[in-house]
Amino acid sequence: MSFPTSLKPAARAAYRNMLRASRITFNGDPDRHVQMLHVLRQTFSSPSLKTPASGSAELSSPSDATFKPIIEEEKIPIDELTKRIEEWNEAAKFLRQNVVQGVQDEDGTWKLRVTEETELGDNATIKEPPKLPTTPFPNRNKRKCTE
Repeated sequence: MSFPTSLKPAARAAYRNMLRASRITFNGDPDRHVQMLHVLRQTFSSPSLKTPASGSAELSSPSDATFKPIIEEEKIPIDELTKRIEEWNEAAKFLRQNVVQGVQDEDGTWKLRVTEETELGDNATIKEPPKLPTTPFPNRNKRKCTE
């Protein structure tokens, strides 16, 4: 089964998006970057755009020089492939914005490598107390003067 021609540009764009995100995120950590590249190559060479199983032989040898695409006989609907391409774009966005790398110094402190794309929250939602629900009986919990 070959990949649908109409989805090839979108799949290439998702692949490039993941390559850029992994290059930015794993800058300075070549081992993790090579592992990520290997998984991406295996995934995007598959007609189904699914990652290889975690215990499979495809993942065990990232330094393998010969590259063979994975061949699957099952037919995958175009809407499923479109969904997987969109998931890969979301994964690239998540990788850019939410993943940081840290290195521990000799004194035990952690130094985080934060990029300009890293999402930094201000915890405003945590600091505000939750709103209490309004009830149709506002005087229900008031005490009487006789008690």
